Amino acid sequence: MNVAELLERATHSDAVVLIDRSASPPEPVTAAELRDRALRCGAGLAARGLAPSARVGLLAGNCGEFYDVLFGAPAAGHVFVPLNTKLPAETQAYIAHDAEVQLVISDREHAALVPPNVPNIVIGSPQWDELHSHEPLPAPADVDDEDVAVHIYTSGSTGRPKGVLLTHRNITFTVLEYGAAMPGEVMLVSAPLYHKNASMSSKLAFANGGTVILLGGFTASGYIDAISEHRVTMCSGVPTMFALVTAEVAARVAAGEQIPDLSSVQRAFIGSAPLTEALHSDVQRLLPGALVTNGYGTTEAVLEFGPHPQGKPRPKISVGHAHPKVQLRLVDPGTGEDSDAGELWVRSPGVMAGYHNLPEVNAERLTDGWYHTGDLMTRDADGWYFFVGRVDDMFVCAGENIYPDAVEQMLEQHPAVHQAVVVPVPDELKGQLPAAFVRIEPGRTLTTDEVKHHALSNGPAYEHPRHVWFVPEIPLASTAKIDRNGLVRRAAELVRFAAPTDTDTVEPNTADISADTVPPAP
Repeated sequence: MNVAELLERATHSDAVVLIDRSASPPEPVTAAELRDRALRCGAGLAARGLAPSARVGLLAGNCGEFYDVLFGAPAAGHVFVPLNTKLPAETQAYIAHDAEVQLVISDREHAALVPPNVPNIVIGSPQWDELHSHEPLPAPADVDDEDVAVHIYTSGSTGRPKGVLLTHRNITFTVLEYGAAMPGEVMLVSAPLYHKNASMSSKLAFANGGTVILLGGFTASGYIDAISEHRVTMCSGVPTMFALVTAEVAARVAAGEQIPDLSSVQRAFIGSAPLTEALHSDVQRLLPGALVTNGYGTTEAVLEFGPHPQGKPRPKISVGHAHPKVQLRLVDPGTGEDSDAGELWVRSPGVMAGYHNLPEVNAERLTDGWYHTGDLMTRDADGWYFFVGRVDDMFVCAGENIYPDAVEQMLEQHPAVHQAVVVPVPDELKGQLPAAFVRIEPGRTLTTDEVKHHALSNGPAYEHPRHVWFVPEIPLASTAKIDRNGLVRRAAELVRFAAPTDTDTVEPNTADISADTVPPAP
């Protein structure tokens, strides 16, 4: 099944399946119009003489035209390469070379980032219009299930970005299995479409009788207003987005403003990064009629978990129970043996074909079809899985393993802490020490001393943050996740230039980070 065939599953061709709020005024698009645009785009790409499996890149912000290429490239038998608009020109050039991209379609804002040696078509230009001037393809191209449909790059936070190869089967299996339980959703999409979270949410809606409400970009106020105006039934995003939304609502309440009606939301899906119990509770209070779930997925594989087969209620921050069509293992990193606590391994039709041109990484991360996620989890007696932390994020303090997610969970239980991020800082005596960036709840006050005492009262002493810095916002990386690597670097700088202190004692640390030194979240 070709990925583009997901657009053919709409029951009524005249049903509005997309409301593009990146346009002014917002533009409604029917199922027939969206399919016609994709097939015309595919025909235009084929007319350029691109060979089957040629890579077609897209470098653009959120816009309705994004879907023309997302579905149009595979409709013509080509491979779609979504390009992260936040990456610098040097990295764009690396990706274009590594993937052998033969054409990049861009919006005007990001055209300057397109490598000069790669042909470029700008959305809205005469070339773009010409691309859509051909008779639409009669149907999406016949493909093999194992043909690559999407060639997507990881964020590259630890070195060069890695190209992940997703087949038509990987994607259609995930969309159809995942979406079967959520037909007809009015889906709010605000994360960048080059990110798998947003593109997968869109495919779920289009393939299962739903409607996508597309925002040009995320803002907390825009998110809230779109829910109310379009009676959104399902919203998704990373934890930081929901943290910003709950903070925006709290600020409006404090200002005496009327809060838009959010009662239409039936599902709130929080994924792509760890979720704390405190944020889960905040979102549940904001959306009391919604099922708030902690989602899990990777670029390399999305579908791992589902509801309990016996209908048992899902614990707050559990990522779910093993999906019946997916095999899961927890492997002890030390012994390599199966356990109820360890690294999550996944095997299913949704697991990627592999990393592009990286045989050594493939050998390390893929074993007999099992994908090693790098995520540490536990499994309870009822079969519920819980995220513990990234293998790469864990650090050691005086011989004790520290998992930042666990410390963040504990810190956010304090009523004045809206959001916390824990990172390691170097220490000559103990190797590494935990430090925390904290965003305070609107209208509350908090001292570093109070944060440290809360940590010492609610967790082991070695986990308490020896340094605490208050920030107006938690910065995001280009994937809309917390910029954890940036905060690690910033913490090291702050500690290096701070006056020496006895870090084992609970001494107030008054160093603040202003909006000028830590960029606000987009």
